[in-house]
Amino acid sequence: MTTFVNELRASSAAGGIARIMSPVSRFGPRIMLEAPNDQGNDDDAAAKAAADKAAADKAAADKAAADKAAADKAAADKAEADRLAAEQSGMSESEKKLLREVMEKKNKLKEEAAERERLANELKRFEGIDPDAVRKLIEENKAREMSEAEAKGEFDRVKKMMADDAAAREKALQDQIAALSGEKSAAMKTIDKLTIGRDFASSQFIATELVLTPEKARVVYGAHFELKDGKTVAYDKPAGEKDRTILHGADGAPLPFDEALKKIVENDPEKEQLLKVKMKPGGGSNSQQQEPPKNQNETKGLYGVGRIAAALAKKAASAN
Repeated sequence: MTTFVNELRASSAAGGIARIMSPVSRFGPRIMLEAPNDQGNDDDAAAKAAADKAAADKAAADKAAADKAAADKAAADKAEADRLAAEQSGMSESEKKLLREVMEKKNKLKEEAAERERLANELKRFEGIDPDAVRKLIEENKAREMSEAEAKGEFDRVKKMMADDAAAREKALQDQIAALSGEKSAAMKTIDKLTIGRDFASSQFIATELVLTPEKARVVYGAHFELKDGKTVAYDKPAGEKDRTILHGADGAPLPFDEALKKIVENDPEKEQLLKVKMKPGGGSNSQQQEPPKNQNETKGLYGVGRIAAALAKKAASAN
C-alpha cells in the first residue's frame, strides 16, 4: 500500500492526473494515470510561430518594395543620362555647356516653384488679420467691462482687474501682430528674391547688353517692376508716378522680363551710357561712347553714373 501511495504522489508531482476507476476490485480501487495536457502550450507556440512568420513576410515585402523603388530611380536616372548623352553626341562643347546650364536652370526653377508654393501657403496664415480691427476690439472690450463693473457697484476693484487683464491681452495681441508682421515681411522678401530678384540675376539682356551688374540694374530700374498674381510685370514708369501702365506685347499679354527691360532702357535718355559698345574694331570705327549734351543734366535730371549713384544713395537711406 505504501508503494502505491508513493507512486500516486510521484505521478501528481510530475503533472499527471490520477483517476479512480470503478468497479472496485478486491485489491482496492483501480487507478489510471494520464499524461498532462500540453494542448495550451502547443497553441501558444503555433500562434507565436505564425506571428513570427507574418513579421518576416512583411519585412521581406517592405525590403522588396524599397529595392524596387531604388531600382526604378536608378533606371530613370540612367535613362535620363543616356538621353542627355545621346543629345550631346553631335554637339559642340559650347552647345553641351549651354544644355547643362539649361538643365540646371530647369531644376532650379522647379525648386523655386516649390519654395514659392510653400511660402504662398505660409502667407495664407496672415489672411484676415487686421491690426486696426484688433485694436478696436480691445477698446470695445475695455468699455464693456467698465460698464459691467459700474453696474455691480465695485467700480474701483473690478476696474483695476479688468484694466490689468485687458492690458495683458493687448500686449499679447501686439506681440502676436509684431511676430506675424515680421514673418510676413521675411516671407515677402524671400518671394521678392525668388521672383523679381531672380529675373534680374538671370537676365540675358543685362548680361549681354548693359554695362551694369544685375544688382545695380535693379537699383536703377527695379521700381519699374512689381509682383502681380505671382508673376513679374513691368510698368512704363517707376512706382509712385502717376498714370503708370503695364507694358504689353502685341498679343495683349504683359511683356516678358527681358523684353520689358529692353524697352525701358531704350526710353532712357542715357541709354548710350548704359549699353555696351558692340562696334567691330578697325574700319575707322570709334569705340568711344558719345558724351551727352552739356545741358542735359540741367534739363532732364540725373542720368548715367549720376542716376546710379542717386539710386544707390536712396537705397542706403531707406535701409537705415
